[in-house]
Amino acid sequence: MIKYLFLTFLLTVTFQNSSAQLVSWTDIMEVEGLQADHRIYFGEDSLQFGDLWLPDGEIRNTMILIHGGCWLSAYPGVELMNPMAAELRNQGFAIWNLEYRRIGHDGGGYPGTFLDIANGADYLRIVAEEYHLDLSNVIVSGHSAGGHLATWLASRHHINNTSPLYSPDPIPVSAAISLAGINDLERYARYGSSSCGDHTIETLVNFDERGEDSYLDTSPIRLLPMDIPFVEVVAAFDAPVPPFFGYHFVEAMKNEGDDANLLLLPNAGHFEMIAPWTEEWKTILDLFKSYK
Repeated sequence: MIKYLFLTFLLTVTFQNSSAQLVSWTDIMEVEGLQADHRIYFGEDSLQFGDLWLPDGEIRNTMILIHGGCWLSAYPGVELMNPMAAELRNQGFAIWNLEYRRIGHDGGGYPGTFLDIANGADYLRIVAEEYHLDLSNVIVSGHSAGGHLATWLASRHHINNTSPLYSPDPIPVSAAISLAGINDLERYARYGSSSCGDHTIETLVNFDERGEDSYLDTSPIRLLPMDIPFVEVVAAFDAPVPPFFGYHFVEAMKNEGDDANLLLLPNAGHFEMIAPWTEEWKTILDLFKSYK
């Protein structure tokens, strides 16, 4: 019954708001004059770094941010999250905005993309010592492909120790917030025509060489239960990642006993949730502030 009510609601808002003006990623990139406080490298590659954004006053919380862009080098990197990071800094959050190698970069794909996220997140321990950050309640969040990587980061403690992605001591994460995340890679790969292009998922996980096992250590739905609070934010007009992906993932989490919730933005597309000038951003900010 819940499934049918959810789908009925989506159809209703689609007809009512078919002329909505939606934010695009180019709108995000047009915001200028935003700069992190520090750029810190955690590896030797030019793309293995994090941008650290520090508030002037008391720090409310520490957050790991991960940008999207279909895991592809063709799209911008950390700068996609700059408006969001700047506003969160203004609200008292310390932000560790991760860059990583993507498909098309030397070393991108499997395992490099995942190792960059893991190593970059774990490097926050070193950053915290120098900049006096409290890591007792770290939140991880990402958008789109970055939502997948954020959810994966929060779930990687279940990866088998035979995997190249296994980490014996991952940085503890207290909560995960996925913004239009692609958290079931197999379902997304089967979806058909995708904004991310054909066979992107298969390339990301090295399916040609690894076969069906390639999802075991890369797809968050294979790494449940997550064991921490989780929210999936979806948007009714999201073409790249339609909201039913988030619905199915949250239902799978609940079936595993996880504390998981779905938040639907009824008048938004794919990018409103990371654009601080939108009404939807107020909802996202309140969500981040709710974790103390």
